[in-house]
Amino acid sequence: MRISTLFLALLMVTALLGVRAARGQEVPDPPSLVVVIAVDQLRGDLLDRYGGAFSGGLKRLSEEGYRYTNASHAHSRTHTAAGHATIATGVYPSRHGIVANEWQQRTGEIWQSLYSVADPHSPITGIDVLEGRSPTSLLRGGLADWMLAQDPGTRVVSLSGKDRAAITMAAKARGEVYWIAPERLGFVTSHYYRDDYPDWVSRFNENVMPELVSDSVWKRVVPENKWGLARPDSAEYEGDGVHTTFPHRSHSEDPWERAAWTLERPMVDKAVGLLAQEAIRALKLGQRGEQDFLALSFSAADHVGHAYGPLSQEQLDNLVRLDHELGVLFDVLDEEIGVGRWLAGFTADHGVQTMPEYLAANAEDATRIAIPEVRRSLGAALGEAMGGESRPPAEVAERLAGLARDQEWVAEAYTHTQLTVGMPADSFATMYRNSYYPGRGGDILSRFGVELRLKPNYLLHGRTGTTHGSPYWYDRHVPLVLLGAGVQAGSTDRAVYTVDLAPTLARMAGIAYPDDLDGAVIYPR
Repeated sequence: MRISTLFLALLMVTALLGVRAARGQEVPDPPSLVVVIAVDQLRGDLLDRYGGAFSGGLKRLSEEGYRYTNASHAHSRTHTAAGHATIATGVYPSRHGIVANEWQQRTGEIWQSLYSVADPHSPITGIDVLEGRSPTSLLRGGLADWMLAQDPGTRVVSLSGKDRAAITMAAKARGEVYWIAPERLGFVTSHYYRDDYPDWVSRFNENVMPELVSDSVWKRVVPENKWGLARPDSAEYEGDGVHTTFPHRSHSEDPWERAAWTLERPMVDKAVGLLAQEAIRALKLGQRGEQDFLALSFSAADHVGHAYGPLSQEQLDNLVRLDHELGVLFDVLDEEIGVGRWLAGFTADHGVQTMPEYLAANAEDATRIAIPEVRRSLGAALGEAMGGESRPPAEVAERLAGLARDQEWVAEAYTHTQLTVGMPADSFATMYRNSYYPGRGGDILSRFGVELRLKPNYLLHGRTGTTHGSPYWYDRHVPLVLLGAGVQAGSTDRAVYTVDLAPTLARMAGIAYPDDLDGAVIYPR
């Protein structure tokens, strides 16, 4: 019996080693902490555009990291939840199921709106009246899950100002996952993860958050000799169209509204950075002889970018502040864990379109489309496609796609049949296929079997600000940088994708990962 048991154990060990060796994952001295950092709406060109103003973590990434300057998402619907889930899992939205921030979900013949991380069975811990949150709609595990499968002693931490970022970055793993709830003006979690709050989070909410949200004036920190890196600090197409220059402040008389305003400005990233430092120290991440996981998503760039655009003085100032926070974080990692003992992957969930008014003023073809006009024209097209008759859904979709192509602002319309049968017609169709999951409609005509591609630089948005969500380079192009253990400084312009980050970090850290990923190991080449 003892010999048989020993023999079986040896067979299991040999099989495990065989799997790891087949994927090239045997690492002599693996890092004790794997860090994934995503900056919400950090377009791929901004690190270089504003690089002269950086002196902290963003500069360290550029100088000490290995940079992929031609990195992008390979799916069409470039939204926050979809991007973070893709980074975490190494597969496209067509396989992990998070096709947008929210979508129309089909159950039988009924379509209902569903938020990407909604879960009524997992209420917010300590605030049960709020709608629950969990990764229940996510169909795949990710890097954190692979680490836990290999070592149940792994500690998983994921932090963000946004629930859909913190949750998807941790994939299906049940760890220390926290995000900021405006109702609480502090970090929360759900019963999917914990039934109570650990002391280090409670102390942070009680002692640190009140001070962070008390300053409702945003003053510029960028020195005047760097202002020329961004466009002038006044434009009628940014902010609310009136308050467009520094300093910015909340104009509400309500204290809670002023505090909530602050959490959509650079202060939200400072909160995430400070809580990350608390987690590293309180949980002794990477310091216990186990291999741990830390995911951070910084969301201020998205809030600021939507309001003021990627080329604004506000985004420059926000990224200079983020540069400082990342510099402090990297120093803490060096001090607490040790130089060369941690490995980080840095990227973004999507990019963003430059304000169309700015592009038009610089002789580029760009325009802002009125949302009511779009709804009217598409409503008329849908009525004509149905024709008052009972038609098969595929026929309605084909007719609707043809009518949609006649709209001046539409570049192409794809039916779901086109996206699921045969070879895609072009690279755009491939990206739309990568974003399509049956029964989850993330676009305005998805529930009728059609996906729309607007013309480049045609912005479907309000009268000010900008957004993302298209398959064009400005929305897909993101930074991708490796830093830390086993990484040599350098760069390449070869095409890589965000689905490549999770398997690359796994291999570099000696973590077994699934063999059916859409991503590939990209370092070393």
